[in-house]
Amino acid sequence: ADAAAAAGLTKREIEVLRLLVEGYSDKEIGEALFISHRTAMTHVLNILNKLGVNSRTAAAAWALRHGVV
Repeated sequence: ADAAAAAGLTKREIEVLRLLVEGYSDKEIGEALFISHRTAMTHVLNILNKLGVNSRTAAAAWALRHGVV
């Protein structure tokens, strides 16, 4: 999680990223974290922007490379 924090991710965004790595959809992330689908989608977009990647797959790969999960 140190690399994620260094990338500017919030604690909530790290939680979302971990679920994203597990293959959760935005809707499933929302249900798991008791947030709306729209909020989950916003978190995912913020994660992609902060990590400088353009896909959920690339974000998951980044998380695995940097030991976030």
